[in-house]
Amino acid sequence: MAEAQGLTVTERDKQILKSIVPLLIVVALFIFAGKFAIGQIKNVSTQIKEAKKTQSVLSEKLKTLRSVSLVSASGSTAAIIALPKSNPSLQIISQIRNLASMNLLLIEGIRASVSESDIGQMSYVTTSFNLVGPREAISAFVKGIEGIAPMSFVDKLSLVEDGSGGTAASVTVKTYFAPLPSTIPTVTQSVTDLTASEKELLKQISSLTQPVIDTGIVATVSGANPNPFGI
Repeated sequence: MAEAQGLTVTERDKQILKSIVPLLIVVALFIFAGKFAIGQIKNVSTQIKEAKKTQSVLSEKLKTLRSVSLVSASGSTAAIIALPKSNPSLQIISQIRNLASMNLLLIEGIRASVSESDIGQMSYVTTSFNLVGPREAISAFVKGIEGIAPMSFVDKLSLVEDGSGGTAASVTVKTYFAPLPSTIPTVTQSVTDLTASEKELLKQISSLTQPVIDTGIVATVSGANPNPFGI
């Protein structure tokens, strides 16, 4: 029966193994570090692409905003006046009085009421009043309502003639208002230039007669109050 030959490791083999083990460790660390570095490079590359995309959007937005800057300032002001964010009763009453005065009409019995609406919905003010004067002047007044700001239109109109050339009119005008948007587009969201119809709308809005309110109240101060807090 033959004896089994045992596997023997010589001293030379031990020295070779001792030399290879550190090398294998270095190779393993290099592979791990390489994979980590490749992953980081991919992440940086993705971030660079996103940054370039964002920069492109912002550059295009800046270019567009510059192109509309000439109309944006006056246009936004005109738009807010044409469609106020809050109850425009004082403005519309002032406009109605001025328009009646321009047409030499007697105006009386002005009453204003606000419609109830959900938050964020468009609301309106109903202004009712009576006019007395020539029929032609009342007709000019009614047409003039279309040219004032805030935007208004005649909702109801009834005429009564007295037979001597005088006319009495009962008029109801609606004026709309709405809150400003609660959110604005994100910085990275692209914008487009105003369309031809939007520019024409801004032109029409800017041509509306803006209200001028004169309360007639003048504050006067006689001397200086040495103790304004009343202490």
